[in-house]
Amino acid sequence: MDPPSQPLPNRARSHGRVASGDERRRVAAPRRSVRGPLEADVDDPLSSSIQTNIPPSAASRVLSPTASDTGTNTPISPRDGLSTLTDLPPKDFSFLQDPSAFHVLPASTIPPPFLNAASLPSVTTPIPTLLASGHFRIAAIAAARTLVANTSPTDAPTLFHLLHIRLACLCLIHEHALAAQESKLLGDLNSAFYRHPLTNTHLVPWDLRVLSVRLAALGYGEWRKGIMGYYELGRECREYIISCNSPEEKAVWKRRLRDCGIRVANILVEMGELEGAGRHLGTLATASEGDEGDRQSGEVGEILIMEALVWLRVGDVAAARKCLAAASPSSPSSSESDSSTLLDASLRALILMADNDYASAVSAWQALQTSFPTNPMVTQNLAVSLLYTGRISEAREILTQLTDESPPFHSLIFNLSTIYELCSERNRERKMALAEKMAARNGDGKVGWEIGSAEFKL
Repeated sequence: MDPPSQPLPNRARSHGRVASGDERRRVAAPRRSVRGPLEADVDDPLSSSIQTNIPPSAASRVLSPTASDTGTNTPISPRDGLSTLTDLPPKDFSFLQDPSAFHVLPASTIPPPFLNAASLPSVTTPIPTLLASGHFRIAAIAAARTLVANTSPTDAPTLFHLLHIRLACLCLIHEHALAAQESKLLGDLNSAFYRHPLTNTHLVPWDLRVLSVRLAALGYGEWRKGIMGYYELGRECREYIISCNSPEEKAVWKRRLRDCGIRVANILVEMGELEGAGRHLGTLATASEGDEGDRQSGEVGEILIMEALVWLRVGDVAAARKCLAAASPSSPSSSESDSSTLLDASLRALILMADNDYASAVSAWQALQTSFPTNPMVTQNLAVSLLYTGRISEAREILTQLTDESPPFHSLIFNLSTIYELCSERNRERKMALAEKMAARNGDGKVGWEIGSAEFKL
């Protein structure tokens, strides 16, 4: 009889690798070059060889969203979110319908004439009508009610659309703190829960994701959190730019990448890092050098104007002028030539105001008003320059006339209320009369119908 077999030592039974103590066997790997997700040069020469790992049978069942899902006129690609498969069970988004998560909008920040106006529409008015007429407060209330009570918890496109309207309208009425709190409903948008199980497409529309990054930075009081969020979106843009084959789709993602970069610069300005914001914007300079038709599109023009405003906040007027010039067509017509003249002269007049040379600024704005008598921006800056030179009565007359001839905007109401404080001890009565006058007008959608108490300085 054979002797019983002895158990093997633990070392012989183990299938793990044994670390070697010989340092000579270690080979240093070469350091790879690293690129930031927001850099301008995003074309990969190997992109033509990259294929998506989606079976043809599965790709044919993907439902592409429409442009109305994101509230933009940009052609939406299948990668942009809200794409589903008909043979997959729908996800439950009932956590977005928690009534306690939506706040009651405070009425103390609104002058009484706006709360009791005869032309005030009902909450049951269709939301598109409320948005078109500039009634953003009522639209926010209607969106929350519809989202909570009248939407299926599995209808993701409608839920995200209504939530986007709610958060955007709260920002438009200066309730950023409430919007930041309510945006926490979404949780971590980078989690796998918000990804398509086969295509890995994000289910949340792009515009809502961008807004949520901004609100997350505000809600947590951490600007760096916003920068990290924009860089994460920028990384995703670069991935899609490399993998997509359609030129139109690639142009959409390029514009989104540049938009994320400009938003990062804006956060740096808000942090007080003006020098860092300028250096960051300098890395995006080549992005405006694209195809002529691409540069003249409406989306690119809006992005360039955003960049120009950030350059002005940094203090680089020349760079702002370059962005605004790039937003204009290369062969301007007579009206476009007038617009360029207005731009150049306005920048020069604003520089005079920034240098406290208000007497010269008055002359500059008066010359502009002669050429552009119906431009409210020129008229208001003329009144402000007159105010700083001591000609208060002339400034008050100009601003009062402007409230009758132009749709009211926040700075106009604030400046006129300031003049009331300087001219009369009964300024509160004048402010309330101005509020009643503004509340009596019909909404036209050009500006928000409602004006807060802060603008009236009440």
